[in-house]
Amino acid sequence: MAKTRRGSAVKKGMKFFVYGEQGTWKSSFALDFMKMKSEDGKPLRVLYIDCESGSVDNYLEDLEDQGIDLNNLLLVYTTSYAEVEEWATKAMNEEELFVENDEGELEPALDAEGLPFKADVIVVDGITVISDNVKFAAINVSEKRAKLKAKAAEKNSTEQFVAEATAGLEFKDHDKIKMKGKNLLRSLITGTDKYVVVTSREKTKKVMTNVDGKMQLVEVGKVPDTWDDAPYEFYTVLRHFEDEDGTIKAQVMRKDRTKVFEQNEIIDEPTPLYWQSVIDGNKGKKDTVRQESIESGINKDEEVIAKGIHKEESDYKEEQSENKLETVEDYRNAIQKKMDTLTIQKKKALLPKVKKSGLPIDFNAIEDIELLKQFLELVG
Repeated sequence: MAKTRRGSAVKKGMKFFVYGEQGTWKSSFALDFMKMKSEDGKPLRVLYIDCESGSVDNYLEDLEDQGIDLNNLLLVYTTSYAEVEEWATKAMNEEELFVENDEGELEPALDAEGLPFKADVIVVDGITVISDNVKFAAINVSEKRAKLKAKAAEKNSTEQFVAEATAGLEFKDHDKIKMKGKNLLRSLITGTDKYVVVTSREKTKKVMTNVDGKMQLVEVGKVPDTWDDAPYEFYTVLRHFEDEDGTIKAQVMRKDRTKVFEQNEIIDEPTPLYWQSVIDGNKGKKDTVRQESIESGINKDEEVIAKGIHKEESDYKEEQSENKLETVEDYRNAIQKKMDTLTIQKKKALLPKVKKSGLPIDFNAIEDIELLKQFLELVG
């Protein structure tokens, strides 16, 4: 349900999106949270999800030399979207976290005080890697889809190979990829009061424009190399860059909602330590998540939409459409269409039903129409 709180009790948040070229201190910016204190004066505990395979390992010895207790840092190495989402969700929900010991066994993660590790800061370092991998996964799915369609159309092996090799992402694939990214990042913004840093590589943005009567691609600036509009809802967006004299600086790309810096202001040697006053100002204020999880909100909206203003008419049209199913591909498309409307909970509930029925879990592997009919009935 919607949450309410008096304005005077609202805890000020810090949600950073940091992007720039390699070597512009993006990772070290995120790691500098280890040098900061919470509202009660204790060192911040940082869950650091490293998507770039050891991007901060070389900094850890320096932190120890500065007296930083690395037990307040929990490192997770992954290049998987699902695992980033899993660990971020665990941290947001303050679930018990586990680490591998020297024997490869799992044991509870403890902080510097020997207490269960509860992150104050969530870092996702290298979101570019994750967005790229999601695209690659979608391309692989697209290739398999093209092969199955060619097979269903009784194409020969050569035609199936060509269909698979030339398959590209469809419009619906691009939409799904974009929404996947938005849901992950938005959950870190609206689903928790923990401090958040997401880092990204940058790329050159080009647009087609008329130059001397000819249409040409022209560079118009640098943008994050990840999902479109990824930094839109973050409170503070910084672009790190190396100045002409070799120093690292950052530009505030949009309004800094914490009001520590002005829009377009240039920051020398960027570090979150400049924002310690924001944390200090939160003393005595209670945590309050401003919005339900994205998944929960979507589920509620799905229920409202599912009821429909013209439910009877919709049911009739759906029934008529199903009656026209004739080929294997028709049934597969119908199943996929219904699967796309299921919530995560309903998809999980469907799995044991499919296993119990003896049907293959992958309906795309089913060639028999009668079995596909059974699968469609299970999906509902």
